[in-house]
Amino acid sequence: MKNYRETNAPDSPPLSLVLPAPEIELPLGVELRGARAWRDSAQVYQADRSKLSLAGGDTGSLVLRTTFEGQPIVKRFTFRGDKYPIDLVVETPAPDSLPAELTQATPDGKPAAVALLLTRARQKEQDDRTFEGPAALINDELVQTSFDDLEAPEVLDGAVEWAGFEDHYFLVAAAPERAVSVRLLPKGNAVEEKILTPRAASGPTNLTFTLYFGPKDRPILEAAGHGFAKGLDLGWFAPIALILLQVLEFSHRYSGNWGVDIILLTVLVKILFFPLTRKSFASMRDMQKVQPEMARIREKFKDDSQKMNTEVMELYKRHGVNPLGGCLPMVLQIPVFIGLYQLLQNTIQLRHAPFGFWVTDLAAPERLMVLGYGIPVLTLLLGASMFLQQKLSPQAGDPNQQKIMMFMPVIFTFMFIGFPAGLTIYWLTNNLLTIAQQWWMLRATPS
Repeated sequence: MKNYRETNAPDSPPLSLVLPAPEIELPLGVELRGARAWRDSAQVYQADRSKLSLAGGDTGSLVLRTTFEGQPIVKRFTFRGDKYPIDLVVETPAPDSLPAELTQATPDGKPAAVALLLTRARQKEQDDRTFEGPAALINDELVQTSFDDLEAPEVLDGAVEWAGFEDHYFLVAAAPERAVSVRLLPKGNAVEEKILTPRAASGPTNLTFTLYFGPKDRPILEAAGHGFAKGLDLGWFAPIALILLQVLEFSHRYSGNWGVDIILLTVLVKILFFPLTRKSFASMRDMQKVQPEMARIREKFKDDSQKMNTEVMELYKRHGVNPLGGCLPMVLQIPVFIGLYQLLQNTIQLRHAPFGFWVTDLAAPERLMVLGYGIPVLTLLLGASMFLQQKLSPQAGDPNQQKIMMFMPVIFTFMFIGFPAGLTIYWLTNNLLTIAQQWWMLRATPS
């Protein structure tokens, strides 16, 4: 990958998406499947050239040729200088020129087929290249299988739009012109994937694929076609996440710093939701005012729950208080928060993107090195901001609930230690803006 490096170190080599492993062959092998199977892993291909260099809109092809049983097998790759997709045409011999056992039905009764092989080794030591699992778009539905769940071979039947492997930020996939099945085979610390196409009854079988080895960058994926864009899974609230991504990209045209863009987006979201925040705060203040009277009702009718509930409802009605008024505005904001969370967790734009000072990678946890120790400064500030935010919020009447809430800053601090710096910046900014809003509303709202 010319535009992506192994790490964010200045001398880091370009990232490679082909990860060899002892137990698997390299990807893009061909297998002829019948009563027995033959694959080309032991074949020596002859290339029609020793080098192919392309720039800009240039297009060029590389042709690899070999023979099997005296019959030609050809792989024809077409590359473009400014695009990730690669066209691949595989030409295999006619059935009548092959051994009979390669054209007969397979042992499980399936018709003879030709398979393109994709392989992937698991890499645990690098977070942004961690194996997430095989993925396929079949019958217009994204099917994902985690490495740990794949304990035995699996068969995925249907209209295969593409199949391949997903990393956190990258996709390796092949989109066949026609295919009816994908087979997944675990092999030690790796997985082999077969994209099966039925063999023609007569004449050579030519398989056409569009290969995508590249970033899970939505505009690039959409331009590549074949449904590759569905490999970027942003969860249930993907439409909201995509809108927020467009805002981030617009801001980045002028700022040039993704960390600044996250802060500006957080400010924008806070402004848009300020009316709901203000309503929620006012409702909590109203609830706080009736807490003493509510405590007296609970004490007076502690042995008569029905009478106590009736008196509490009368209390709400008399003071015009809605017990759900403080929660409902927050519930309405949850889809936006989840969409933003998914966006900051998965967008490749943050990978190796520096913010400033000690934050050199917004997609990795932040650490300030002091005397050989990495201190999560932003994460500690986040915990402190949550504590201050709680102090400024109207307190619930239930003492047990108050004690539970006091543990939340500690829980969030430990939870965010391993989160990407970009997500920590968002949450810290959100907390600071909430504190500012609460301080203003406390001064502006009579007690």
